Amino acid sequence: MKTRERTDVVSRNLMCCSWGIAAVAIWLCAAPSAILAGEGNQDKPAPERDPRRLVYLVPNFHPACCGWLTDWSTERNYCANNYIDHLDRVRDDPNYAFALSEVPNMIAMFNFHPERKDELIRRFQEGRVEPCNAFFLESTINLSGGEALVKNGVEGLRWQSQVLGVRPRFAWMIDVTGTHEQMAQITAGLGLDALFYTRHNPTGSTIHWAESPDGTRVLAIAPGHYSEWNPLFKTPQLLDDVALRELKEDLDYRMGVKTMTPEEIEKRPFKWDGMRQRVPEGAPVLILAGNGDYSVAPAYKGYPTEFIRQFKSVAPRIDLSFVTPGTYVDAILPAARSGAMKLPTMQGGTKFSFNSFWIENPRVKTAFRRAEQELQAAEMLSTIASIESRSTYPVQPLYHAWLMLLLNMDRNSLWGSAGGMVFEHPHSWDVRDRYEAVGAIARRASEEAMGALSAEGSSLALFNQLNWERRDPVLVNLPEGSGLKGVRSQAVPGTPYVLCEPTLPSVGTASLEPSSNSPELPKSVPLPDSIDTRFYRARIDRGTGSLTSLKLKSSGREMLGGPANVIVAEKPKTQAGDPGDHMLDRPERLTLANSNQFLPKISVQSGSLATIVRIESGFYGGGGMIRTICFYDDYPRIDFETDLNDIPDSTVVVAEFPLSEEIVEIRRGIPYGFSHAAWSRPNPGLHGRTEGIVPAVRWSHYAFEGGGGVALLDRGLSGRETTGRTPIIFLLNATDKYYGYVNPWLSGKGKHRLEYALVAHDSAWDKARIPQLAWEFNCPPVTVPDRGTTAPRSFVKTSENMIVEAIRREGSDIELRMAECLGIAGYAEVKLSMPHEQAALTDLDGANRVPLKPSSVYRFPVRPQQIVTMRFRTRNTVAEIQPLTDWSPLVPGAKRAALSTRIDKKGHPPRGDVR
Repeated sequence: MKTRERTDVVSRNLMCCSWGIAAVAIWLCAAPSAILAGEGNQDKPAPERDPRRLVYLVPNFHPACCGWLTDWSTERNYCANNYIDHLDRVRDDPNYAFALSEVPNMIAMFNFHPERKDELIRRFQEGRVEPCNAFFLESTINLSGGEALVKNGVEGLRWQSQVLGVRPRFAWMIDVTGTHEQMAQITAGLGLDALFYTRHNPTGSTIHWAESPDGTRVLAIAPGHYSEWNPLFKTPQLLDDVALRELKEDLDYRMGVKTMTPEEIEKRPFKWDGMRQRVPEGAPVLILAGNGDYSVAPAYKGYPTEFIRQFKSVAPRIDLSFVTPGTYVDAILPAARSGAMKLPTMQGGTKFSFNSFWIENPRVKTAFRRAEQELQAAEMLSTIASIESRSTYPVQPLYHAWLMLLLNMDRNSLWGSAGGMVFEHPHSWDVRDRYEAVGAIARRASEEAMGALSAEGSSLALFNQLNWERRDPVLVNLPEGSGLKGVRSQAVPGTPYVLCEPTLPSVGTASLEPSSNSPELPKSVPLPDSIDTRFYRARIDRGTGSLTSLKLKSSGREMLGGPANVIVAEKPKTQAGDPGDHMLDRPERLTLANSNQFLPKISVQSGSLATIVRIESGFYGGGGMIRTICFYDDYPRIDFETDLNDIPDSTVVVAEFPLSEEIVEIRRGIPYGFSHAAWSRPNPGLHGRTEGIVPAVRWSHYAFEGGGGVALLDRGLSGRETTGRTPIIFLLNATDKYYGYVNPWLSGKGKHRLEYALVAHDSAWDKARIPQLAWEFNCPPVTVPDRGTTAPRSFVKTSENMIVEAIRREGSDIELRMAECLGIAGYAEVKLSMPHEQAALTDLDGANRVPLKPSSVYRFPVRPQQIVTMRFRTRNTVAEIQPLTDWSPLVPGAKRAALSTRIDKKGHPPRGDVR
């Protein structure tokens, strides 16, 4: 197997820190008891061979590079100015070093300070500044699909390798508010050495292994907070002896020499937040140092050199240095990998905090999901067209679309918790601009590809991006009164859409011929006593509009334990911090109202494909509510739309679904996989987390003790919570202002349409196809009108245990990425029906190729939830991506002037609620 070679810069960094590795090797030879005893009493003479302790401080700067409390154009000034402040200290003090993260910050530095570019690259080579993050930016890792998260890493590596000549070594995710199980596999799959994070380390050890469900392990480093030892950074003068000893006590605590009561911790002069971890034997101490999110270099110009001298006076046997992350990792990596350093393993990810991030701003989250799916479909269609018709693959437009989607993955942008200027701004590039641009690029690429694959005509061309034949009901836009030949269709009154059930091939194209016959017009009927479909019998309460019964036809089992799709308005009993950041769990929230309290007006439209129930009623706040439920005659999913209007500030709105049986296990979608946890009774073999409010990607599933279960599907409504037998899906966390700034996207004012779905089943988990049903809910087929009639054709087929997320061109290759979706080891089968000459398995970045024998169907073993990347060599080559270093081509013309906005401010952008 060919391994990826590191750059000369990384090699030089390794040489620079060889003293650290040697020191740790000596330390490993010392008796741990002697170390602890010596450190506990500085007045005693050091025992013979008692080594000095190594303490590594890594200064870092932690912004939100696409805007948080100010617009994008202003934010990038703060980012550039703060990093230049750190770079100035490297120039002025030979003992200073720092970590530099995120490509957008580097672009801002180069745009505003081009004269410093060569200096910065020279500091990389010296090992005094490190581009620590392989990812394009520090995104939220819990809300995107798997491919978007992987592309964040791939494009970050590509840009930094091409522009800087370095290959970063880490997943630097120090501000995530929960770490999911697949991060180990993604980090390792990108060829990285370690995952850095800070919050909720469950192991108690600064250094540990993170393990994914497929067994992949990567070194994980979580020392505590991302901005510690703030007295060192904020003091304008030399620290006094008291402050120095406080910092020394912090080291004692980390090393296990000292314990502290909660009362002692509370009295600390600098922030102790309960996240500090103990250092394992044989490892130096790591401190991610700074003074808050937007930390600059130490305010006292004589630091760090004078601080190092000062600290020797209170800790003479400690060697303290300011370094980059790579220096620290190189000091621990050999012992960790050899097993000489005993480390615990984190298997189930971490718990979650800042729980408002998962439950609010559905507008931004649903827009992301839609843009993500459209872009992935466009790549697939463009790939097919480039092979089948030799049309030009749109390399740069698709690359630009990915970069804009990655920018909208910036933590506060996708969490939805930021000032309103981040999402919409009259002069500065914003979140809305980027979503609109991604959608336009994706649609144009799809239309051009479909045009290359079929002649002009009068038919409707469809493309299915999912890797299975699908027959689910889909909505297509047709001219008024038009129908479809040979396909059952049902009009949706009041809309331009027609509901139909076409058969679409796996990753394939098909066409539907128009018909002069109008689609079936559903009949208005009274609400029946029950709504019967092939799969279930459902009942709706006439007095409330709630779903009161759902019995499966296969067994007669009742799946609901009470009225379901009840919409509940709540608020926390107490509010600590901004409600856009923090929300209490359901036992600590008060019920304000629920939909059962409001008399409904119910209307029903019944057709051969679906029965649609519309429930109009009042709701909390007086704005009224409309609930729509779609029951498909020949498909197991039940679709819900809830329209909310003018929800008051500081109100949480949820839909609850009480279930009839004990929930024994809960699964929920995460990027490229799922988390799997026990619920009503312990199961040590399941490592997932279910406590409180948790994020879900596309779906969550609740397995019954008696078999079968229920799933909740979503199109960007990512918040889930379970109490007893009742799961809920969050619809809204209405917050008019965020940190004092108005944010219409976060507010409950106006109309909000929330879309989600339910699937109940008797079958076992691996037969229920819940992940596939969730993808169908999220991925309507691409439709292009006025194309010629063509026979259905599939271009990729796989075994049922795999879900394909990406098919694209890279040079002369077709890249295909997929993941095992059932959590069961087995075999994957892949059939690529496009010309190619050879196939190989690679890592996520296309390296480490393992050739596969030529075959009509490639078959190979897969582990549970394994992410698999395949490369297929073709005879034609597409252009190489040209890295973007100037945002002008992507920014709307009217907003390009703001790219030149220059301010000299640094530090933290001001909060809107602080004067």
